[in-house]
Amino acid sequence: MEHRVFGQPQPRVEYRDRPGAYGIAFDGWGRAAVVYSERKGFFLLGGGMEPGESEADCVRREAVEETGRSVTVREKACVGEEYTTDLSGRPYHPTGHVYLAELGEKTAEPSEKDHRLVWLPVEEFQKTTFLRYQAWAMGAAWEFYKKLQKEKKL
Repeated sequence: MEHRVFGQPQPRVEYRDRPGAYGIAFDGWGRAAVVYSERKGFFLLGGGMEPGESEADCVRREAVEETGRSVTVREKACVGEEYTTDLSGRPYHPTGHVYLAELGEKTAEPSEKDHRLVWLPVEEFQKTTFLRYQAWAMGAAWEFYKKLQKEKKL
């Protein structure tokens, strides 16, 4: 499993660490289920982990909050992290544990009303997402997905 770091911490800068977990569902035609919001653009389905929460539980919780749908968490594809700034310009260090996932049925109304589920081509997501580690993770997860399909493990 790959683990990649983007950027590097700057001296005397205090970064806000944010461990998170994400699930990527593919449709078999090169499209992935991702989330879109006017404020953030496109990003992976998932988010920050709550204290004591497992990575898989985080993906399941975030899927319901963002899309109202259940999700089955499958194999771990990769881990990416980045030293950057958040949308307010504050130093930010997200770490994303990325899993292959299967999107399930709608089970509730999304609580995050500004989020919308979109099936987007892998390459388009990689060009438009605002976090480099998420663009890389999408490509890594797509290659892992294709490898498992070829080996008949999916």
